[in-house]
Amino acid sequence: MAVTKGRVATAAVGGLLMLVAGVGTAEAGSGPSTASRFAQQAESARLTSAQTTALQADVDRYLKKMGGTQVALNKIDLNGKGEVLVALPGEAHPRDFASGNGMRAAADPCLDVPGVSGNFCAYQKNEFQGTIIKMRQCNTKYYVSTWGAGGSWVNDQTRNVESRRARMYNPSGTLVYKTPRAYSSDAYGDWRPVRYVIPCG
Repeated sequence: MAVTKGRVATAAVGGLLMLVAGVGTAEAGSGPSTASRFAQQAESARLTSAQTTALQADVDRYLKKMGGTQVALNKIDLNGKGEVLVALPGEAHPRDFASGNGMRAAADPCLDVPGVSGNFCAYQKNEFQGTIIKMRQCNTKYYVSTWGAGGSWVNDQTRNVESRRARMYNPSGTLVYKTPRAYSSDAYGDWRPVRYVIPCG
């Protein structure tokens, strides 16, 4: 959205405020100031109203399934246990709305500097693309059940520690797959049989 002055800009910001104002109680500091901040993030990144609506709908789905707190237009803090970075529909990587520069891709600790992040990163799509769930807490379930075919992952937890192998389970709670120890990855996976992941135990 490239409008920058006058009544047109005011109307655009007002429209974006309405789009992001309904994020509910899972949003950080629910109220006008937070909605305004998210609206500013959308405007500075030149998102259309349709893009903002679609992105917020995706964020709301993750909040409902996984809990946590929405801390940026596309970012959910999973109560200190990790985070979700939601990619815009049709884009390969989540954007960096949290920093205020929503025109660039967000940093990815599992890929940017491998071997130091301490995360298990699950990617919605092949080749480490799409929405990312960064998992940090052992013995915690992280749900990926809506992702379907395709997907990828990086085990960037503590190297060569047997307990730092992520385990993937189907809807009945049966183990489907156990990753190798860190550092390991798979650029071409399949989330269809997986309901949730426990990153370490």
